[in-house]
Amino acid sequence: MTRSVRRRVVELPAKAREAVPAEVEESPLYGVAMLKIAMELKKPDAPALDEILSGVLKRMNLSEDAFRKYLEQNGGLLKAIAEKRRY
Repeated sequence: MTRSVRRRVVELPAKAREAVPAEVEESPLYGVAMLKIAMELKKPDAPALDEILSGVLKRMNLSEDAFRKYLEQNGGLLKAIAEKRRY
């Protein structure tokens, strides 16, 4: 017995597409990278933020320069966490 699975492609309305920053469209992995960086920061013996950031981006094959530009515009929460933990 096989089941047919129907998938519906939902396209964002033009207004919603305009609200998405170009950097996020270019690399949907930036959110994943931010999560990984935040998880590394939570570890008890975590290295410095720059070291974590470089390591995560290298493992994910993401451009560090492009990601740092993205962080400048959207990284307020990550910076707040790092400052709170004094990284």
